[in-house]
Amino acid sequence: MLETEFQAGELKLAALDNQGAGTVVIGLHGYLDNAASLAPLAPYLQSCRFIALDLPGHGQSAHRPAGAHYHQFDFLQDLYALIKENQFENVILLGHSLGGILATLYAAVFPEQVKAVISIDACGPLTLDPQTSAEQVRESVISRDKKRRNKLNMVDLDAAVKARCAVADIRPEHARAILSRNLTQDASGHCFWASDPRVRTKSTLRLTEPQAESFMRSIECPVLFLAADSSFKKVEQVYAKRHNWFSHSQCKTFAGGHHIHMEKTDEIGCEIRQFVEQL
Repeated sequence: MLETEFQAGELKLAALDNQGAGTVVIGLHGYLDNAASLAPLAPYLQSCRFIALDLPGHGQSAHRPAGAHYHQFDFLQDLYALIKENQFENVILLGHSLGGILATLYAAVFPEQVKAVISIDACGPLTLDPQTSAEQVRESVISRDKKRRNKLNMVDLDAAVKARCAVADIRPEHARAILSRNLTQDASGHCFWASDPRVRTKSTLRLTEPQAESFMRSIECPVLFLAADSSFKKVEQVYAKRHNWFSHSQCKTFAGGHHIHMEKTDEIGCEIRQFVEQL
């Protein structure tokens, strides 16, 4: 995978690109992750043009302007600009966690642009009861206000890996690979976060379950859900409740945690390759 960047509207997005031929597969990583989390899948997509993106504010990609925030649906605007400006057609969207949610939402909104969706440890949007709306907005506003006062601090990578593993379902070696791409160095060799601290703020408002269903029923392409049996996402259970929302879908479960594609790369990679070849 070669380091590159793409223009998407006003933003430059960093990416890892296998520069292959064939169908364009766009990789969309999870919350607080970056392209490094999807790079291990590249050997299984050699027949395709595989582009693993850093979403805005993540990894080495540009940040949103001062005063802007990271609304989930704004990532769809970025993806639309990327696809349009690069004249990609009939793309496959491959997403993990947040990226999987974005992949299904984009396929719902622009079904004519998407050939297939592969969603790793995510089964459509996260939802909340509409009665929690006021509290959601309150928490979001407060979290964003706090990030306005964020200071630039040096980062100890070892400590950061330990902290990430303490709060997330991820192995140290995988956390290190991801966090290393979220860093930048100054002339003295000191490390700082390259990622935007505003990506850590809370969502303004989650969809309700009926809204999520309406979106998912608009997907026209095949969808492959890859679930991890030890993950907090419990995708297998969610799919059992939501499978009727999708016109053409399947769910495969694997033994492992949330970053199952990094833990069981060969199993996941082979499943993805087979799915893509059968399209």
